[in-house]
Amino acid sequence: MSMRSFLILAAAGFPAVLAGQTMPLALSESEEIALARSAAPASVSGEATVLVLRGNRFEVAVEGTSGVSCMVGRSRIVSLEPICYDEEASRTIMQIEIRLVEALLEGRQRDEVEAEIAEAIGRGELPIPSRPAVAYMLSSGQILISDDGTNVGAWRPHYHTYIPFVTAADLGLSGPPDFNLPFVDKEGEPTASIITVLSEFVDPES
Repeated sequence: MSMRSFLILAAAGFPAVLAGQTMPLALSESEEIALARSAAPASVSGEATVLVLRGNRFEVAVEGTSGVSCMVGRSRIVSLEPICYDEEASRTIMQIEIRLVEALLEGRQRDEVEAEIAEAIGRGELPIPSRPAVAYMLSSGQILISDDGTNVGAWRPHYHTYIPFVTAADLGLSGPPDFNLPFVDKEGEPTASIITVLSEFVDPES
């Protein structure tokens, strides 16, 4: 089965792919690199450092030159979350994400890990952005899992602009999120971001 066929089946909730899965979905290293790069246009990801999951740890598979870093997150274990971070987000938000995912892959409880991360942020051990930082999630190969465990699949192409502690009120927004407008995720928190939805996905290279 090609990577593209695999991702289409998984995004559709194909039972043979996701049912009962407790381990990350398996990709070859070349597939994972291609999927990671598809998080952003080639103008962003082409010279990026690419990290891949080896066992329960993320390691550099491709050394880049641009300051951008790309990886496939697994914040819900069976999710596939291609994401590219600009230089500031690589220094900050990516390190927080890696800490979370690696701990979850060790079998630790999410609440415990998130509390430890919050404490580490408070101590300055895990820094937060000192300027607006951007993360791209434009890949059609997304397999996103909601907080209640629902397979969302490839939700929408979008990017995050991380501004610590930003709120919807800061943007003049009120009421429930309107996905046709920018909206705020984790508002008021150190890792708060403004999410902007775009119209076109980037497809992973086969």
